[in-house]
Amino acid sequence: MKKIVFVMLVATFSLLSSETALACVCGGDPRPLSDEEIRAGIAKEYDQSVIVFSGEVVELDTYKVKFKIAKLWKGDPTDEILMSTGTVKIDEIHARSFSCDYRFKLGEKYLVYARTFEAGLVAYKCTGTKILKNAERDMMELDNLNPIAYQPQAPHALLQRRNLTKPCS
Repeated sequence: MKKIVFVMLVATFSLLSSETALACVCGGDPRPLSDEEIRAGIAKEYDQSVIVFSGEVVELDTYKVKFKIAKLWKGDPTDEILMSTGTVKIDEIHARSFSCDYRFKLGEKYLVYARTFEAGLVAYKCTGTKILKNAERDMMELDNLNPIAYQPQAPHALLQRRNLTKPCS
C-alpha cells in the first residue's frame, strides 16, 4: 500500500511540476509509396507553400534565418530570403517555439517549402523541407512543375557576360 501511495505522489508531483511537451508527429502512410504517390505529395507541398526554393543558410539567430537562394520554384524572384525560425518572442524574457518548427544549421543547404504563420515565413518538419543532398527526387519533380524556375546569377557569371559583350579597344 505504501508503494502505491508513493508512486501516486511521484506521478502527481511530476505532472504538476513539468510543462507539457509534445513531440512533432507527422501523419503519413508507413508503407513505401509509389512513384505516383511521391509525385502527388511533392505537388501538394508545392501548392500549399508560399515559397519553394533551394538555398544555403547564411545567417541564423534565435528568431530569423537568412538564405542565399540557389533556385526558386515558387515565389517572387530574389537572391535572398529572410524567414522566421518559428520561435516567437513573447516578452523580454520569454519566447515560444514548436517541436514541428524546422531547425536549420548555419552553412547547410536545404530545399525549403515555406508557409506563412504569425511570425512570417516558416518551415515545418512535416512539410517537404529537407537537407539539399536528400532532395534530388523533389527537385526533379519541382523542375517538372516549374520548368522556368528562377536562378540568381552568380557574380562571376555576370562579370563574364559583361566582358564578352564589351567592345574591344
